[in-house]
Amino acid sequence: MTLVIDDLSFAYGDVKALEHIAAEAAPGRLTAIIGPNASGKSTLLRCIIGSLKPSGGRVLLDGVPTRHLRPRFMARRMAYVAQRSAVSAAFTVTEVVELGRYALAPSRRLVEQAIARLDLSDVAHRPYAALSVGQQQRVMLARAVAQLDGAGYLLLDEPTSAMDLRHQCDTMTLIRELVGEGVTVLMVMHDLTTAAAEADVAWLLQSGRLAAAGPAGEVLTESRLREVFNVPFEWLSSSTGGRRLAPITSSRSGG
Repeated sequence: MTLVIDDLSFAYGDVKALEHIAAEAAPGRLTAIIGPNASGKSTLLRCIIGSLKPSGGRVLLDGVPTRHLRPRFMARRMAYVAQRSAVSAAFTVTEVVELGRYALAPSRRLVEQAIARLDLSDVAHRPYAALSVGQQQRVMLARAVAQLDGAGYLLLDEPTSAMDLRHQCDTMTLIRELVGEGVTVLMVMHDLTTAAAEADVAWLLQSGRLAAAGPAGEVLTESRLREVFNVPFEWLSSSTGGRRLAPITSSRSGG
């Protein structure tokens, strides 16, 4: 399967959110979508899934504009986890995950498997509304995992932002496992160190435009990040031999 973004633009009224975005999602890879606040990251995902109608350009799935595809067909190939997800009805965790199969064939096996992979078995019968925000994020990711059944595109908008450290690490491990199983992941991220360590590809957005796209190690450089974020960055080494990207603050720069 191929996913191509062809000269995509979008505006909220008179405010241009995306301008002439052209990119192709690398199949079976994790693509990190990175950029400052209001650079168009979430808007880009919503245009890809079709919840926002572009003002120009198009999104192609296997060469066919997504706006021409039926919802059931799209549901088999693309799952989306929003930055903030709301469930208005009094559903349990299991019932929310089952919603991932709403447009598809029901599968208790896939639902239970997804719940287990997201470490939710102990709360499977609890009301979704009674969970912490971090737990709710894991429920929504489980719903998407149950929907895809090991193939297709998984679009994630900061899926670990409210999770504790352990579950952040576990979730990133799971995402890498899904990529290994053939899922193509597009993930909005703010943690540059994690993006550099885990992503295969990076798309760097700036003011609604694609500033750079390519292998993560080539895109996430100190000079390019400084240009986009207007903050100096450097690589820091740890005692265990690892490296992380960090902004250079005035106190560390001697200013």
